[in-house]
Amino acid sequence: NEVHSKPANYTHLHGLRYDPNKRPKKIPSTGEQCQCVDSCGDHCFNRMTLVECSGEGANSNCRLGAEKCDNRSLGKRQFVKCKPKRESGKGWGLVPMEDVPKGKLVQEYVGEVIDEAEKEQRLVEWSKEHPNDPNFYVMGLGSGWYVDAREFANMSRFINHSCDPNCQVTTINVKGYKRNGIFALRDIKAGEFLCYDYHFDTKQADKFLCRCGAKNCRGTMQGGGGSAEAKKPMNWKEAKSRYENDIKQLAELNKKQVTSQVGALVPAAEQPSEFVASGPPEKHRDTAVRNGIFLWRNAMRGSDFVARNSRLETSENNIST
Repeated sequence: NEVHSKPANYTHLHGLRYDPNKRPKKIPSTGEQCQCVDSCGDHCFNRMTLVECSGEGANSNCRLGAEKCDNRSLGKRQFVKCKPKRESGKGWGLVPMEDVPKGKLVQEYVGEVIDEAEKEQRLVEWSKEHPNDPNFYVMGLGSGWYVDAREFANMSRFINHSCDPNCQVTTINVKGYKRNGIFALRDIKAGEFLCYDYHFDTKQADKFLCRCGAKNCRGTMQGGGGSAEAKKPMNWKEAKSRYENDIKQLAELNKKQVTSQVGALVPAAEQPSEFVASGPPEKHRDTAVRNGIFLWRNAMRGSDFVARNSRLETSENNIST
C-alpha cells in the first residue's frame, strides 16, 4: 500500500526552529559552578536543577570542564541511532538500532517553537482542514511555549504513546534555553519500540483514545496520574542543602562505623545515642544465630559485629587451651 510504504513527509531538523521575531527569552545564568570532583553525577548541582553543564573556565557553570563532565548530552547531541518502523495498530513507530541503558538520552523532541496564541490557531485550522486526522505533534516546552513537530521535526515525531512507557520526556535548560530530552526509563533492547506517556492536556479524552495494550492502560492519552513534567527542578539553594546534608550524614555514619542502623533505642539505655542495629552483615549471620551473640543484652556494644565475633573466637581459644 503506497500510503503505508513510507512515513509522511516532513522537513528534517537537527535542532529547534525559532521565529527570530518571536522566541523565548534566554534564561539568565546563576553565575554558580557545580562542585563535582570526578563526574557530574546525581549530586551535580546543575543536574539536580535540570540544567546542563556548558562552557569552559570562568565562564562555565561546570567545575570539571567538557572532557570530564557527563552532563552535556543534549548540548553535544549524543543521541541513539534510531529508525522508523511500522508498529501494529499504531502506524509508524521508532526503534533504537542499539541497546539503550536506563537513564540515557535517546532523542530530542524538536520542531517549530511557537507561543500559546500560535498553537491555538494552528490546532483550530488543522481541525477544520483535516477533521479525520488524529495525529498530534505539539509538545509543551514550558512558560507558554510549545514545539510543533508536524512539518518540521526529526525522527522523535514517530515515537508513540504508552501508559506503560519505556521513555520519559524531561525539559532541560541548555545554555539558557529549554529543550525536551527523551530519556530511557529502563534498559531498552535494540529493535524495541520506543514510547512515552503523552499526557495530553485536553478535556476531550474521548478524541484521544489509547490502545497501547498495557496492563495499566487508562484508555485515553489524556494526562492522568501525574504530569508530563513529572521531574520538577529544585533551585540552587535546595540542591546545595541536599548535597551538604548527604555529606554530613555519610560523615556521621563513618564515625559510628554503623553496618545497618534502624534507630531503635536500647531498652533502659542511659544514653540517647545507644541504638540497636538491624543485625550483623549477611556473611556473619549464621555465626551470630549459632552462638547467640546478637541478643538484646549485647546491643549496648553497638553494631560492630566483627569486633564482637573476634572477642568470641578469642574466648573460645582461651577455653580450649
